[in-house]
Amino acid sequence: MRKILFLILFTTLAACGNSSMDNEIIIRSSLNGNIEDTLSSSTASFDKDCNSSLCFYEVDVPAENVNKATVFLTSSGSALVFNDVTSAVFITHNDSLITDTNIILDGVAEDSRHAEAAIYFYETLDKLKAAGWQRYIFPSEARIPGAEAKKFNHFDEVLGVPVGTGPWKDPALKLNQTDWLAMPTINSWYFHKNGNYLQLRAQRKNSLQAPQEGGTYLFSLNFQTEAEFYKSFVESDDREQWTTRLPSELNRMAQERAQTEARLKKMGIAIDEDYQDPPIKALE
Repeated sequence: MRKILFLILFTTLAACGNSSMDNEIIIRSSLNGNIEDTLSSSTASFDKDCNSSLCFYEVDVPAENVNKATVFLTSSGSALVFNDVTSAVFITHNDSLITDTNIILDGVAEDSRHAEAAIYFYETLDKLKAAGWQRYIFPSEARIPGAEAKKFNHFDEVLGVPVGTGPWKDPALKLNQTDWLAMPTINSWYFHKNGNYLQLRAQRKNSLQAPQEGGTYLFSLNFQTEAEFYKSFVESDDREQWTTRLPSELNRMAQERAQTEARLKKMGIAIDEDYQDPPIKALE
């Protein structure tokens, strides 16, 4: 009899959609923090996968869950909160310190209107700005504000050279729907805060039936420590000696920026002279 009652209770809970269980998917982590602290302070169940030098700690929320995971990311005393996380991965290198944090957001429903996706995107930008994240421009690229974007015909080019942080990727620039749809289907915006770096990526697949009206979107965030971010600036064989290899590379990049900005000024393009590259603590 007790077994029958248990089965009835279990079936009833399952029929309710497991909403109480969904609400318990909480992940708390600190950028540059210890993975053990993340594991002990979170209610989520992590899958761990390691090789000789890396460990991946992953949480995937089943698609059928009505409520997604809530992630609290702490940086310098303030926290970013995302309550619609479908996947989170924390990476460690050789020790227990987290070097990379990758988050996928639920964002908007499949085949949503483009306007709805844009609203969600700009709400995410506002959240980042309120938490102290600032625009990052690659050291080799000109410091062009978004107000000058309309003077460039290509979204990811300046003077015929591909760029990753050009004026169209200024988070202060708010795109109308025409410009939003004219952008490539995969776009990234870069930010920095207190030695941490962030890539916010938006991927779009237009609807086959009404491509100008709606589509399916994927929004993701990739946080990196200073070391992991700047290691990508040097040759792969030199990654572990990045602090000795990086200064010469930064000098080369600064010269490239200066030459580009000089040409742009002659063309009447404004340069954001107030923008300063963030300090690199490991080089101080």
